[in-house]
Amino acid sequence: MPNLRPLDLLSSAGVLAAARFVPYPYPMITRRQHIANVALQLFGEKGFDNTSTQLIAKAAGVSEALIFKHFGSKDQLLDFIIKSGYQRIIEHNRGGLTETDPLAFIHSVIDLPYKLVLEEPHFWKLQYRLTDHDTARQQHERFMRPVPALLQAAFAQLGYPEPDKEMHLLLLLIEALWKIEANKTDEQVRDMLEFIKRKYAPQAS
Repeated sequence: MPNLRPLDLLSSAGVLAAARFVPYPYPMITRRQHIANVALQLFGEKGFDNTSTQLIAKAAGVSEALIFKHFGSKDQLLDFIIKSGYQRIIEHNRGGLTETDPLAFIHSVIDLPYKLVLEEPHFWKLQYRLTDHDTARQQHERFMRPVPALLQAAFAQLGYPEPDKEMHLLLLLIEALWKIEANKTDEQVRDMLEFIKRKYAPQAS
């Protein structure tokens, strides 16, 4: 029997192999979380509409009935994945909002696309697919809510004459770059982030 991990489902072959792997592999996490982990990767790779609960059940090595017992419906499973994912991300990145050095804070925001996707690649691939999904949009706005005011204040402290425009410009770049990084459409994202960092410095008074 292959020693597959629950998230080794990237290819069609991986899905089929996982479908044959019935025993629940990780006693340290709940079966509910295991189902959510498998569904997250499948939703990210195949899309929500193209992923059936039957496929999730086979890949997770559980019955389809157990999915409905834990989550009620596929839509509720997706909502759980989105909300719990953003909760994890908010907890992991809470410290970055306490940075008091304005330039260091700006650099930490610039690093977000690479850092977030590196830590949660399947989650951000799914988020890219869910641009028009209400729960995904609301949770993303909640995650980003403190950032604009803090970023504008940082630019003001550095002496930028139009800190509000600098803030909006940088957030547009960040939004574009995490989507590129999530889809691995450009291997130069990390270099681009470093280039953007070098553009910012204290302004001459």
